[in-house]
Amino acid sequence: MKTIVITGGANGVGLEVAKTLGEGNNIVLLDNDEKGLQKAEKNLGVETFVCDVADEKQIEETVAKISKKYKTIDCLINCAGMWISGDLSKMNLPGYSKMNELERIKKVIDTNVFGTIAMIKSVYPIMKKQGGGQIININSQSGVVIEPPFPVYNASKHGSNAFRRAVQDDLAHSNIKITDVCPGLINTDFYKRAKAQLPKEILETGLSPKAVANVVRYVFELPAEITIPSIEIKHIKNY
Repeated sequence: MKTIVITGGANGVGLEVAKTLGEGNNIVLLDNDEKGLQKAEKNLGVETFVCDVADEKQIEETVAKISKKYKTIDCLINCAGMWISGDLSKMNLPGYSKMNELERIKKVIDTNVFGTIAMIKSVYPIMKKQGGGQIININSQSGVVIEPPFPVYNASKHGSNAFRRAVQDDLAHSNIKITDVCPGLINTDFYKRAKAQLPKEILETGLSPKAVANVVRYVFELPAEITIPSIEIKHIKNY
């Protein structure tokens, strides 16, 4: 039985990953959505912690509690993320201005980049001490290619991609595997929660959360000596 910590676990891909990997493992979900966590705890029987990955103190306290209870953290899956869109020329237009206020831009960077780095930094000593572990980041196609309508989101996802590439060799020396799973569009309420709901016909060309979770399971179940640095996935209708 492995202990798997999933950030952004209250909904979307994070919740689906919890369902997919739940059997026979200790699943611990982190999210700042307390109601979503309560529902997941009730429906799945998993342990949950209210934790904003943009907050250093909350991360430190939460990881310490998990480590104390379970002794090991075998796998960290970083799913927490925020969406933001808008060219510089559109940022003050209706529909974009609220989303692109500087305070919210900082929150996106803090969640997508700092949150990923901080979670990895926090579990690294635990994994090193126990002799190894695995980290899986749900990144994005926006961390692989440049998509001009989403400059801030691109910056955040390329930032976490660069960090993963920079640390993967160092982590390997401690028998810690790290993989970026980079999906294209996913049909979830990710955009709705950012108040940027996409049209139905667009969302229908997105991957299902279950499809992404199955790829995560594939990476998770690879033999101990095999690692995949990065894997890209897209719906065939959204190539």
